Amino acid sequence: MAAQQDDRPYLEGMRLAAEEVNAAGGIGGHPLTLALHDDGGEPERATEVMGGLLRGSPKAILFVGPGPALSPLRSQFGQSGTPVILLGGDLYTSRGLFPQVFQTTLPWEWQAHVLARYLVVDRHAKHIVFAGAGPEASSAAAAAKAQLEYWGGALSGAVTIPAGRDPAHMVGQVRGADAVIDFGSASDSLRMAAAIQQASHAPPRIAASSSLLASQSGSPKLPPGTVACYTYTWAGWAEPIPRVAGFRQALAGATRGQEPAGLEQEGYDAVRTLAYFLRRNEGMGGAALGHVLEGARNLQFSSFPIDLGPDDHEFLPRDELGLFAIAGPDERLDPWEGGTSEPWRPLMRTFTYDGLRDDILDRDKRIFFPFWGKDKPGPFYWQSRYGIVTRPAKDPLH
Repeated sequence: MAAQQDDRPYLEGMRLAAEEVNAAGGIGGHPLTLALHDDGGEPERATEVMGGLLRGSPKAILFVGPGPALSPLRSQFGQSGTPVILLGGDLYTSRGLFPQVFQTTLPWEWQAHVLARYLVVDRHAKHIVFAGAGPEASSAAAAAKAQLEYWGGALSGAVTIPAGRDPAHMVGQVRGADAVIDFGSASDSLRMAAAIQQASHAPPRIAASSSLLASQSGSPKLPPGTVACYTYTWAGWAEPIPRVAGFRQALAGATRGQEPAGLEQEGYDAVRTLAYFLRRNEGMGGAALGHVLEGARNLQFSSFPIDLGPDDHEFLPRDELGLFAIAGPDERLDPWEGGTSEPWRPLMRTFTYDGLRDDILDRDKRIFFPFWGKDKPGPFYWQSRYGIVTRPAKDPLH
């Protein structure tokens, strides 16, 4: 279910996955079909449509939208057992997950932990304001406050607006801040960040959720120093990783050369995972499919290996998160010879477990650190041959 502009990356990934599954014989000789239902971007309408779908006993539902739209249907999902994969929304942070929900979106609580460490420990920001849009903004503000306090900082204030609302009136409430934590959909995040930047002669640092990456595929509209959180295998940058390069090439073929916005792999992995278990489950959906989904171990499609379990319904990992930054004029613009010209660069010191040594998967370490050998300690982030690697004292911008 999706049809809004912010949903496009997820849908393109889903369609590519369905094409590949059907080219390989479908599910037991039958084609995999994706039925699109437009909710008009209205959570109440999405809840209504999904309620109707559940009465028809679908094999699974993929929902692109805010997590709270699923909450009123908890008992219906429980009765049907139908698994629902949530893309773009977050029920983890608000503790609203229920057994039938599997989430591709990185929980905001995890992202806020990375952003808070960066702002408080690395950048020494003192006056930090939260600016959020949409139905999940209030719980996101609470999570940001808790994570800033964990690192010894504090949230100076929070302002939230409904999804799609003009952010002009929030500008005065963030004026004078050292940093603004920007939360919302791709379009809302970009509108808020742009409005905040344009309204000040000394604009604050923008630290955003992963959606901002998807809002800026192409030339940057925000200044150097802006950061957003995601895994290091983000499709907008990690082309040297063979599995990511293969996904990017396939997506370019399916979209006539269009550069990925950065979140297509979530839609792709969701469909490929469902297809994998539908094949193993002889086409059975519903509760039977939900049960076998919890047995996912080291499934590898576009980016990160997928591991699920009875107590782990998250597609992406918690430990390999870091920040991407819009590079400054002194940063290398190409991470490798002949590489992408994406405006975002991985800020390598944030992809560490202790601020010094990297936490990249062993299978990918030699791409960033060619000298690294198996069973050796994680290398220091500044030894990476890609990304932004300057140390904080030498890097006033990032």
